[in-house]
This record gives sequence, structure tokens and C-alpha cells, in this order.
Amino acid sequence: MSNAIEYITATIKSKLKNMSKSFTSPTEQYQEIIILWSLRILLDLKGYTLMDISFGLYGNERALAAVGLENLLDKYDEDNELSKKKFRKILLKQNDKYLKKEIKYDGTLYKNIDKLAELIDLNPVEKHLLAFGVLLHSVRDLEGICDVLGDISSHSVVSVLATILGLEVPQVRQALSSEGLLNKTGLVRLSRDEHTNLEYQISILDEISDVLLDEEEADIMESLKRFFMPGRKANLVPQDFAHIQEDYDILVRYLNAAASKSLVGSNVLIYGPPGTGKSELVRTLARDLKYTLYEVTTVDGDEDAIMYQGRVDAYQLCQQVLKRKQDTIILFDEIEDVFIRDGSMERFGIRTSTDSKKGWFNMVLEENEVPAIWVSNVIHHIDEAILRRFDYVMELKTPPRKTRIKIISQHTEKLGVSESWVKKVSLNEDLAPGLIARAAKVVGELDLAEREEREQSLERVISNTLHAMGYDKNLSKGATSPLSYRPDVLNADFDLESLQDGLQKCGQGRFCIYGPPGTGKSEYARHISEVLDKPLILKRASDLLDPYVGVTEQQIARMFDQAMDEEGVLLLDEADSFLQDRSRASQSWQISQVNELLTQMERFEGVFLCSTNLMDNLDQASLRRFDLKIKFDFIKPEQGWELYKQVLADFGVHLEDDSLEQKVRALRGLTPGDFATVVRQNRFSKGALDCNSLLDGLKREIEFKEKGKFKNIGFVVD
Repeated sequence: MSNAIEYITATIKSKLKNMSKSFTSPTEQYQEIIILWSLRILLDLKGYTLMDISFGLYGNERALAAVGLENLLDKYDEDNELSKKKFRKILLKQNDKYLKKEIKYDGTLYKNIDKLAELIDLNPVEKHLLAFGVLLHSVRDLEGICDVLGDISSHSVVSVLATILGLEVPQVRQALSSEGLLNKTGLVRLSRDEHTNLEYQISILDEISDVLLDEEEADIMESLKRFFMPGRKANLVPQDFAHIQEDYDILVRYLNAAASKSLVGSNVLIYGPPGTGKSELVRTLARDLKYTLYEVTTVDGDEDAIMYQGRVDAYQLCQQVLKRKQDTIILFDEIEDVFIRDGSMERFGIRTSTDSKKGWFNMVLEENEVPAIWVSNVIHHIDEAILRRFDYVMELKTPPRKTRIKIISQHTEKLGVSESWVKKVSLNEDLAPGLIARAAKVVGELDLAEREEREQSLERVISNTLHAMGYDKNLSKGATSPLSYRPDVLNADFDLESLQDGLQKCGQGRFCIYGPPGTGKSEYARHISEVLDKPLILKRASDLLDPYVGVTEQQIARMFDQAMDEEGVLLLDEADSFLQDRSRASQSWQISQVNELLTQMERFEGVFLCSTNLMDNLDQASLRRFDLKIKFDFIKPEQGWELYKQVLADFGVHLEDDSLEQKVRALRGLTPGDFATVVRQNRFSKGALDCNSLLDGLKREIEFKEKGKFKNIGFVVD
């Protein structure tokens, strides 16, 4: 055991010894340069006059070390006082010594700066400023000597830097201007604070010191992967985006033109819910175009998230480095925190940026030489003035159901799920490709033997994620009715067969279907979608109503957009919430919601059905916009008898008692929903469904509706 410990100890000591040989600290490697700068600070900028040396030199260790005079610490103390005049003579002697020296601006830092300069066209002044900024934030002695100057005003910082570096003031001012390359890329930027020390007046790009002081990595492009890196491999093909074919084609043509013609200021914004494949779309586009893709990084070398300003600087640096590369695209992903608004004009419905950065962002979007695609989950926080600067703005929504079925089938192919399960799950409108892929990956690692187990686990994973994202986690939307559907047992005041034939011919119409609950309104809409071979887009008031003014109108517009995108049959259930008489409205938003619904109705070119149980107090002007108003009433006696027989046949029950027909026909106020309710109730019964239990159940439902057994709830006052 002791031998093992000795061996490990010896190995660690050996490695540390080798590390100390191979790595030279910035203080040692650039000592002469630092001393020269420090002497200028103390002599040319009169820094020595600001040092408190009346009681000795202790407390000024770092300043003395910076000028190579740490030996003075032991020579002068409070008993052997060093006057300012004598101190100046010592500094002048040291200065003469270094003026005679040939100071070499080389070493790892300067070599790497030269490599970077070749990529982004840094001039000599900019290179000197970058070197100073890196060493100022890396060498404590240089920081200490700069602290001698105390707080420096934003107006004088340029002249201070010019003196320290031996440069002309106009050159430094130009290099550090807002239009300068150092500022644009964030390599070196002035804070422009009114009064603060030099270290805080000068900021440098996060982690650029690690890049430029790296002695191990010879390839500067490899080091710059901290800020941007080659794009990841695309996992999808253009056919996976068939639901946005028109947008895809436009993007291919535009990006091709932007790259081939070297268009300046080419920017595309793609936004949409998480997991819809926005980043994959960009990677697929790049591969399809045979272009090289680079992605701005989102985390630093320690895997910590990079704050928004650091990411913008990384993007700007990426633009400068890649500007000479042909057939290249930059992906700037997860830009939600890049554009920040102050919200001061929100109450007026105006989106505003925080400050003058709006103009700066406009410049960023107008001057980039490499085509860029910006990706975000949301854009409501981006100022309109900025949005207008994008050449093409595209929303990538959750794919339509046909595409969802295809994507689910592809990702779950190895899991062996059933076709019926795929169709059921695909009904959820929030099911994005990324969510499906991750769920399939998780369940694929569980080694579940039974198909039912795999399907249940997939539903569990997907539902939990949907719930966490604030979406409906129900994966059984549109569950089939327990009854065999028969349009002939619906008691409508319009020929439903004729309506069905008409829709098959023209494929367009607006209908208000109304009547008592359970009369088959929603199921008829589902039947129409199946006849037309179109998905049913079902929306209820709870899906659309929002407490914030204006959001409900937006949800209504999105509802119609979704129906258009999916080429589906749109059913708005509980439509009375949006069709109330506007003359009785007490709030302006009540009127605007009705207006928005009517406007969208008139623009909609598909099949739209509104269902409601209430026709009283509905807006008459709104009702006139419907092509047909169809009432679904309680079923007729003969229809009740037909449905009664159908239910028994579905359950394999033979009808033997002829007297039952008269009893069933005598029932009044029956609906298809009553039959469905009784069938569901039978699941909790000990016995199987038979003729008498079905009849008794129907009687109970009618009695409940007629007498309202739970009508009187609460206190009764005599």
C-alpha cells in the first residue's frame, strides 16, 4: 500500500515538474514589456506622485514588482524614508535602462494575436491594444500598477492608453471607437463609465485570454471553438420538412443567392415552439446547399451558459473570422436573451428595446458579410424595428398530423408500437419532433419486452414533458365514441347527406350547428373530417380564452392558421363564448373577440363548424355569416329504436322481447349522447349490458334531464 502511495506521489511530482517547465506565466514571459508599460504609468502619467511612500514602500509591492524594483522594499522603510524626488531618480534610471533595450513583442500571446489578425484584419494599433487588454486582465502586477492611477474618467482613458503603449491618441481613439473592429467583436471595449479604474474601463471578450495565451494549441481556429464551431451533422432530410415546402424552397434560393452574390446584411429569423426542428432545419438547409455551417456556442469552456452580450460578441467575432470563406452560413441559436425589451411602452401595445442598443442591433443586422440564420423559440420580445431588419421571418410550427404520424413512426420503428397507437398519439397538436425523438431514445434504453409496456412508457415520457412545457398532456384527444356512428339517427333540420355531398364537391363552408347537449354535433364534425379525409382541428373556449387583453384574438387567428396549414376541418366547440350579442357587451375586448372570429371566418377557405348548446342572445349579425344554421334536436322515436338495436348488436345481445320496441319509442328527449353515457356507465356494473339495463339506463338519463335531481343545491329560504 505504501509503495503505491509513493509511486502516485512521485508521478504527480514529475507531472507538476514537467508542467512548470512547459508553461511560462504571463508575468515571466512578458516581463520586459510589462516593465516598460509600468514605467510609462509611473513617469509619463506621473503615477509615482500618487503613491503613498511616506512611511516606506510596503503596500506598493505589486507596483514595484511591475517595474522590476522589488529590491527597494528592503532598502527603504519608515526609518529610512524614500522621498518622491529620489524615487523619481530611481525610476528614471530604470527607464533609461529599458529604453536602451530592444523590447521584443513576441511570445505565445503575440504569435496568437498575429494569427487572429490575419483572420479578421487587425491593424498594429488594434493588436497592441488587444495585447494590453489581455495582460491587464491576466497579470496582477500590471493590474496593481494601473491601480496607482486611481479612477480615470471616460474622457481621458484614450490618452492614458496612448501614453502607456507609446501610440498616437487619434490612432487609439479610432481603434476603440464604436465603429472599430475591437468594439464590434467585443475583443476590447471601453466601458465608458464616468469614473473607474483602468481595469474596469477596459473590458475584453470572455475567454479570449485563454485563447491567446494558449501555448499548446497551434491552430487558432481550433482555439476559437470556444466562441463558434463547425455545425453539427444534420439528422433530417428535406422531405422531413414537406409541410413547409414553400418556405423551404424560398430559403434555399435566397441563401444560395446571398452566398453566391456576397450580399451584405443577409439574415433569416426562424421561430417556433421548442422541439419543432428549427436547428435541424438550418442544418438540413446547409447540407442541401452543400454549404459549411458554423454555430455560435451557447456555453463556455466550463460548460456554463454564456450571457447575451458574450454571445453577441462571439457572433460578431464569428462574422469577422469567416467573412472570407465562401459558401458559409452561421447559425445563431437560442437568441431569446439577445434581444431584451424594457417594457415601458407595453401598455400601449408597442414593443421597445432597452436603450440605444436597438440601433446597434440594426447595424449588426445590416453589415454582416456571412449569411446568418437566427433561431428563437419566441419573438414577442423583439422590437418591431429589429424584426423589420430580417430579410425572411418564418414560423416553424408543430408539424400537421400527417407529418406527425410519419415522424412518430420513424422514431418508434425499432420499438414496434402499433399503428393505432401512432394515430392516437398523433392527435396531440403540441407533439413536436424533438419531443418524440427524446421519448423514443429514453424508452429504447428500458429493454421492455411487451409492446403495451413500451407504448405506455412512451406516453408517460411525452405527457410529462408536455405538462412541464405548459401544454395539454392528453395523448388520447379525439377518442372514439363507444357507439357505432350512424348519421341517419341524428335529428337535424337539414339533409345531412346532402350537406356531406356538397362538401365533398366544394370542400368549403361555414356552419353553425346548435342544439341540446348530446345530440351529436361534435361527432358529426368528426364524421365530416373522416368523409373528407382531413384531420379534425378541435378547439374549445378553454383553448382560446386568455386573461390578457388581445391574446384571445391572437389565439383565434392561430386556430384558423393551424386549420389552413393542416388542411383540416375546424370545429370550434362552445362557440357561444365568442358569438354573444355585441350590443350587450360591457367591455371592448368582448366586441373585439367577436370581430376577430368573424374576420377570420370570412378569410378561411376550408370547412369551419361552430357548435353551441345555446342560441339565445347570440349575435344576429354573426349568425348571418354562416352558410347554414343547423339544429340538432332530440332524436325521433324511430331513430331511438334504431340506435337501441344498434347498441345491443354492438354488444352481441339478441333482441327477443318484442314489447321493448314500444317502450323505447315511448321515450322522449333522447339523444345519442344518452346511449353513450349508459354504455360507459355499464363499465361499473357487475352484469353485462342487456336489453333491460340499457332501457333502464336511458330512462334514468331522461328523468335526470326532466326533473334535474340535483337542481336545488344550497339553502332554501321560506
